[in-house]
Amino acid sequence: MIVTTIKGFSDSTGNAFYNMDLSQKRALSVFQYFIKHHYSHSISMEYFGEQNAIGSELSYDRRVEIYYSENVSQPGRINEEKTFDTLAVTEKYEINNIYFIPDKPIVDPISFFAVDDAAKYLKHFPGCKFEIVGHVNYVMPRAVMNNPKAMEPAQRLSEERAKAIYDLLIERDIPEQSMTFKGVGNSQMVFKNPKNDEEKRKNMRVEILISCKK
Repeated sequence: MIVTTIKGFSDSTGNAFYNMDLSQKRALSVFQYFIKHHYSHSISMEYFGEQNAIGSELSYDRRVEIYYSENVSQPGRINEEKTFDTLAVTEKYEINNIYFIPDKPIVDPISFFAVDDAAKYLKHFPGCKFEIVGHVNYVMPRAVMNNPKAMEPAQRLSEERAKAIYDLLIERDIPEQSMTFKGVGNSQMVFKNPKNDEEKRKNMRVEILISCKK
């Protein structure tokens, strides 16, 4: 029988009670997704709040991990548990000196050397998975901060920029099947109110999360 364990975590922002509750909600959200899609195997759920931090970046700790194991029963033998390999984010690589045409998902050719460097670096991780994450610098007026429609342009641009890097890395011989991409809009801005061009540039970054088997 396949057994799935869903483990929820949070970062250290907020108090311990709030973080424990948040990690439970994250695990529950994934649990409900499995149920909704008629997952037929046994599922258990655990949550740990801000415990088990895995990196210097808070974003590493806002996660849900999914573990699969198989109980194998044979005559005359005690049930054995076989644990399958799981992936964990081991590193975050930020593509420095990446520039896009303003408000476009087009990489300025002067940045191609930075993509070259990223491709060379990723080749040091054979068998690992790479998630390309696009960010934008988009300061929201207070009046529309909670309006999902107002967020759509930023979300779309961040995803299109991540896709642009994805395509360039394929051209540089990074296997397509090892990569995914997504945009997070302006939800993870380094500087909430950027004061200069450098702070704006850091907000409109592209990061690659490197996940390898434990």
